[in-house]
Amino acid sequence: MAKVTTLHTPDDFQVVLDASKEHPVAVLKTSIACPISARGQEQFVQLENDADPPLYGLVVQYARPLSNHIAETTGVEHQTPQALVIYDGEVVFHASHQHITAGRLRDAARRAVGASSLS
Repeated sequence: MAKVTTLHTPDDFQVVLDASKEHPVAVLKTSIACPISARGQEQFVQLENDADPPLYGLVVQYARPLSNHIAETTGVEHQTPQALVIYDGEVVFHASHQHITAGRLRDAARRAVGASSLS
């Protein structure tokens, strides 16, 4: 199963943003009270190939201030569940609810790298 690093603080998220300068990263916000979140998490953890982005996550009920910080920092309005692909400090893709799929996240990460190599 894929390794997901749990985020707790804004400093943790800064580490994610810094890592995104080197390669795409994926962040998932979930809720412990939502079955759709469980489905989103199932899709998220399918990103376990070597070429897939590193995975980070948080449970909104345990990290509401961090969830708000991520929304403010990225400019992406909070939803749960919500997946973000971040590259070079910018959100290059986001999806929520049933739109979270491993394929979409993987494709977004690959497109981001491909687009940067054209610059």
